[in-house]
Amino acid sequence: MNRLLIILLFLFIGVGKAQYFNVSGEWNYTVPVSDISEAGEDFSGTYTSDAYQTSLDIWYWRNWRVSVQKNNIDWNDDIDLYVRRTGYGWGSSSRIKGGTNFVRLRNRNSNFFTGRSYFFNIPLQYEIRNISVTIPAHTYVVEVLYTLQAN
Repeated sequence: MNRLLIILLFLFIGVGKAQYFNVSGEWNYTVPVSDISEAGEDFSGTYTSDAYQTSLDIWYWRNWRVSVQKNNIDWNDDIDLYVRRTGYGWGSSSRIKGGTNFVRLRNRNSNFFTGRSYFFNIPLQYEIRNISVTIPAHTYVVEVLYTLQAN
């Protein structure tokens, strides 16, 4: 049986003046053949990245919000992709709120978390759910698009 390889690409959009917004990291995951052997086996179909798989840097002195969406490049809609913030990074923790629960990524913008001022190395974690023996073995690719907006 072929392996299922999922590649996540990351893009960002920054809006406004005198700001800095950067996304770094990617996740390439190959579902082990031993995990998908026969239909009917006790198969969880969920895979989680490292807690610091991707990081965000934000430098903007006003209130801001980060939204997130996915852009299917070569993706199976039966596979669900989630993201969450696993820490504050470097910055004032009292000025960042939300995003600590997994958010399902869709093909439209969803609010992710809010903040004020600067933060560096905000850690993000991903989770892929609903992998199944009924999904063909293939290299699936999706972009994750982060947008910084003044609040």
